[in-house]
Amino acid sequence: MAQRGRPVEFPIKKLVALNDELLDAIEVFRAQAAPPINQSEAIRKILRDWLIGNGYLSVS
Repeated sequence: MAQRGRPVEFPIKKLVALNDELLDAIEVFRAQAAPPINQSEAIRKILRDWLIGNGYLSVS
């Protein structure tokens, strides 16, 4: 049976408020993603890429 609930690799949930401008940009990002990703995956990827690109997170 498939596991339900939060993926094990993302155990911490944070609530973040977004305005229409940010949400629209995230939706454009998602539309260009291959394979398709959901909003949570898109936000994690955007955040991770930014943190790596600016030296706050090392590539593992």
